[in-house]
Amino acid sequence: MEKDPFEKQERNAADEKKSVNEDGKENKESAELDEAQKRKIVCCLAYVFGILFFLPLILYPKDDFAKFHANQSLVILLTSIIVSALCSILGMIPAIGFIFGIIGGVLGVAILIACILGIVAVVQEEKTKLPLIGNIRIIS
Repeated sequence: MEKDPFEKQERNAADEKKSVNEDGKENKESAELDEAQKRKIVCCLAYVFGILFFLPLILYPKDDFAKFHANQSLVILLTSIIVSALCSILGMIPAIGFIFGIIGGVLGVAILIACILGIVAVVQEEKTKLPLIGNIRIIS
């Protein structure tokens, strides 16, 4: 009879979950590290899915880092909506509408770059303001 090939993997995973001292208490440093990682993930989600800008505010209401990145994410979301609406409306103008289509595409790429810069700032645990729109404060 063959041994289960996943048995060793399951045992290793169970061993990794046991971050316990001799006293039987959880390692405080690993708990703080896990909390910091969760905060980073939540803030990154606010940038990836702009509509989730409120998530850091709900999960970390007193954290300045979370508020800062929630604000930056909201500003990117609103900028994206305004740019899309304006370029769509102005794109309907005959003879010059295609110019606004091109401008909308370029601004869309700029908004994507702003999201990437925000994610990089979250991962590096920095409160770096975004270029051009970073000084706008909606959430205080």
